Amino acid sequence: MNKSTSVEQPEQSKKRNPYTPWFVVIAFVAPVVAAYALFFLGITPPAYSNKGELLDPIIDVESFALSDDSYNALGREAITERKWHMIYFVGSSCDDACNQTLYNMRQINIAAGKYANRLQRLLVHLEAPGEDFQALVAKEYPQARHVNANAETIVTALQEVGPQFRANEIYIIDPLGNIMLRYTQEQSYKDILHDLKKLFKVSQIG
Repeated sequence: MNKSTSVEQPEQSKKRNPYTPWFVVIAFVAPVVAAYALFFLGITPPAYSNKGELLDPIIDVESFALSDDSYNALGREAITERKWHMIYFVGSSCDDACNQTLYNMRQINIAAGKYANRLQRLLVHLEAPGEDFQALVAKEYPQARHVNANAETIVTALQEVGPQFRANEIYIIDPLGNIMLRYTQEQSYKDILHDLKKLFKVSQIG
């Protein structure tokens, strides 16, 4: 009579490798961090180089001392709302160059497509807006946000990155409140859109 023999199978380990989640995180996050760093360091390949001027040093938006309609001071989070912003400084009126800039900013928001909800337009009033200006913005650019600032404070803050405050420039603020890019009046709005789309792709904030 043959005795059946049972072969004991080795018990399969049910323990999960504790390092696996970290490898997954690194695999997904590292390229994003690297790309974001390369953008700021200005060592991206020529085909992907930024169009705007990288500010050196990058400016903290709180140095602008922005305030709301009641002139209450706004902190970093109240300003950024954890979104990317295009900042534009305006006076009491809006000439043709100003109107063109406002139009371009609106077109950038539209052209951002699936990223549009990550981007806001911020008009910084250095003077109380006149009636015509208020009517223009209310009719054509109702989605723009409005804050107030003192012109001297702005000029002082920007002296760190250049000797002169120039009209009709657009600045980019990241969701953490860093003012990082500047575009002149002569540049195409497509330059701004180019840089923003690149930043949207490599950044997981905002």
